[in-house]
Amino acid sequence: MKNWSFNTCAIAGFSFSTFAVALVIFNAVTASQFLTPLLTLAGLSLLIGGALSVRAHFLWSRGGSR
Repeated sequence: MKNWSFNTCAIAGFSFSTFAVALVIFNAVTASQFLTPLLTLAGLSLLIGGALSVRAHFLWSRGGSR
């Protein structure tokens, strides 16, 4: 498996985090009709996005952004 670069990790982390925020907003718009599945999916997306952001930070601090 190929190692992900800084750009790939940063973009994927941002995308997952944005998806989590969109799910929370969608949950608010639908008046919490889908509370449990949406918040579970939002939490999982935020966890994945955070992990990818941390990985991108480690790659950047190591000089792997080239």
